[in-house]
Amino acid sequence: MESFFWDYRLNAEFPFSVLEYTVTDSLADGAPRLHWHNYCELGVCTKGEGAFYFEGRRYDYHTGDIFLANDLERHGAACVPGTDTRFRFFLFLPSLLLDDAGERSAEYLLPFRCDPAHRCTHIPVGTAAGRALRPMLEELWNDAIFARSGQQRLIRARLQLILAQVCSYMELDEQAPGRGLAGYLRLRPALAYIDAHFTGRLTQQEAAAQCFLSESRFRHLFRQEMHMSFQEYVSNLRYLEARRLIASTGMPIAAAVREAGFSNPYHFYKMFEQAEGVTPRAWRSALRAAQKEQPDLI
Repeated sequence: MESFFWDYRLNAEFPFSVLEYTVTDSLADGAPRLHWHNYCELGVCTKGEGAFYFEGRRYDYHTGDIFLANDLERHGAACVPGTDTRFRFFLFLPSLLLDDAGERSAEYLLPFRCDPAHRCTHIPVGTAAGRALRPMLEELWNDAIFARSGQQRLIRARLQLILAQVCSYMELDEQAPGRGLAGYLRLRPALAYIDAHFTGRLTQQEAAAQCFLSESRFRHLFRQEMHMSFQEYVSNLRYLEARRLIASTGMPIAAAVREAGFSNPYHFYKMFEQAEGVTPRAWRSALRAAQKEQPDLI
């Protein structure tokens, strides 16, 4: 099934955000187009019903059901035809819980990093975990919406408490917090290096050196943890940067593509038309027209 990358940029200093989302894809049209993103996501259905798809799995949902989506797995939601169906989503980068933190803080990411066969994806409203998590998510939403002293501390602490509850629900052994995380944590220096250098000439060997791994071992570990190759990951970052430059600057499209790090413009144009269904020029023109009609459109 064709999928696309959902580009939602979180604040680099405190990578957490919330949003309300109305489901527009209908089950009458079959499974929705799936997407993936670079953040972890908690979602709660606040109204309506439908089905949530994760790769080859489907979960029917109702008001109050909770979902977890990691930063790799393709997923998407559809609603029952004719229903007003809405979600609240809580988005955060793993770095929110990992920066300057040891293994005991990393364990909060276990629900997102477990083996797919044991991953917690759907928490129905009628379960004990669902009943416990709903008021906690409501409090987290209020922490994010209403500015007050200590807001960031409250959000981080509340998020950790929610994820601790999920770990308990999944019966994850707190005596072995590294299970499912060791490989990802080993890659973190390379991921930070890639994020800082992807627009320039970047080799897999350079990235592997950040983790003190051989290139062959790094290649295997990267695909195992990120579910894509090093080259695919770098291309996705370059694609998003080129897309951002096309949208937010007057730079010629060819120059934006080069600035983002693409040595072969054809590769970018192919990625863009597969994701957006139009050429970059047509996409920019449509975006400019929409901005004229709605000056505050971001």
